[in-house]
Amino acid sequence: MYIHFHLAGRRTQLFKGLPATSTVEENSQAGVSVYNFTVTISPLASESVAILPTIVNSNLLTEAFDIESKGGLEFGVITTGNPVLDYETMPKSFDLQIFVEDSTGRTDLNTLTIQVTDKNEHPVFRGNMAFQKYV
Repeated sequence: MYIHFHLAGRRTQLFKGLPATSTVEENSQAGVSVYNFTVTISPLASESVAILPTIVNSNLLTEAFDIESKGGLEFGVITTGNPVLDYETMPKSFDLQIFVEDSTGRTDLNTLTIQVTDKNEHPVFRGNMAFQKYV
């Protein structure tokens, strides 16, 4: 005989719009909107969250992104400009682990994958190539 059961825990779906994938162009300035999502809370919770949505990755390159409140339970992921996203020298994709907890102790951890897109940039010549004259 096979018995299947599920242990209910405190982890539940609190995010609307995550997991998801979004794109951002390389060299984007600080404050560029990358993705928006909302948080739902338990009917027993107060009208806020105990721990605001937070990027919990330990990779320093994920500091290129931050989460800002858009009012109420709406939030947005934005670029920080530090470091500046560079398609040629950095990873082409970032998996941001985003954590939230409501006031009843319910938690959620979900992923936003951000793909960096290439921008057509003018070539930069260095050394004596930069000072040559056209014939």
